Amino acid sequence: MARKRNRKRSRPRFRGINLWNAAESIVQANILTQGAFNTNPLEFGIGWTTAGYGNRHLHVSNMGGNKIGLGELIWDGDGRTAAQERAVAWNNIKNNWVPMIGMSIATRAGFKIAKGLTKGIRRDVNKGIKMVGLQNEVKV
Repeated sequence: MARKRNRKRSRPRFRGINLWNAAESIVQANILTQGAFNTNPLEFGIGWTTAGYGNRHLHVSNMGGNKIGLGELIWDGDGRTAAQERAVAWNNIKNNWVPMIGMSIATRAGFKIAKGLTKGIRRDVNKGIKMVGLQNEVKV
């Protein structure tokens, strides 16, 4: 007679949003866009600055260069072609890759340490989220 195979029972996987990981991703995206495009992820993605929408070139940053947005990497405009914008972004990456890697490593280590230090608090928050009934959507 054939031997019965033991099947492992799988727990349902969490498919919601982990707020801790989302915060770390936002910080890492900020490091990348600051070093390469001289802007933050929001300004890079939708072209919003303190001067308003679509006015990326009106604000000169601390690095002395103009801010580069996603639209400028794709379409020509504001006196420079998209190829020139990509060349500026590549030059920024060449000049800033060491600090970008350093900040990225420090950010990862900081989040790892903070995650360990806040384990009890996060557990209590997750218990509250479970009581509300959002345990499948959100986690800290």
